[in-house]
Amino acid sequence: MAPRTAPLLLLVTLLLLAFTVPDGHAQGSEARQGVQRFLEYCAGCHGADAKGGDKAPSLTPAASRSDSELFRIVRDGAKGGMPPFAQIGDANIRAVVQFLKGLENNTAAKSASVEAAVTGDADSGRKLYFGKAQCSQCHLMQGKGGFIASSLTNYGRNRAADEILKAITTPDTPLAPSSQVVTVTTSTGQELTGVLRNEDNFNLELQSEDGRYHFLARSEVKDVHYTGHSLMPRNYATRLSAKELNDLVSFLIVSSRNPHPEKVGRR
Repeated sequence: MAPRTAPLLLLVTLLLLAFTVPDGHAQGSEARQGVQRFLEYCAGCHGADAKGGDKAPSLTPAASRSDSELFRIVRDGAKGGMPPFAQIGDANIRAVVQFLKGLENNTAAKSASVEAAVTGDADSGRKLYFGKAQCSQCHLMQGKGGFIASSLTNYGRNRAADEILKAITTPDTPLAPSSQVVTVTTSTGQELTGVLRNEDNFNLELQSEDGRYHFLARSEVKDVHYTGHSLMPRNYATRLSAKELNDLVSFLIVSSRNPHPEKVGRR
């Protein structure tokens, strides 16, 4: 599985359903705006599903805070590295806050499924992860693997099996902006392909598959082709059998509960 921080159709769907009511089309629109603003401004650090990434922790606990407190934190930042986002405007901040409050509505409903019993063979899943599925080429797992993608050591700890399966088989739903693959043509004719880590009106930051970062000024960029997808393979649903997918999901869950890689899948 490749970079990407992960992002998940189930979460977005639940949020949209939670806020879309028969007599309130405006509420549904606001919910969609909240998802979009979160993906645009927050997912790069906190993960597309808000459950944490390499740069920042899960935001699920934050959902229990008051609206005013969350608004202040997003606007003014917080100790520990959270930067202020006053520049995005009050309307966008309120949309992000609404998204975070929606997490609270779904936490209880999902908690039971998160601890569902593992039904696949974790040992076979481990072999797939480091072999046929090639997940380890991009993702770290308990200190082993690639580094261009996020670590999956703890990925399965708070996620249900069906949620992980969706992330594997539909990796770009939703697509986190910081996971999109682009091809950049420079003013000298050089082409660079990689993950778009950051961009603004003045600079563009690209990470190629060899792990190298390329920092380009806009004046150096002739063209940017946005692919609309991440490096994550989009054919796992046909590339792997149903049993293999189940085994891979089981490995991700079991390994996240066991800090010792040598014991994963051992019977």
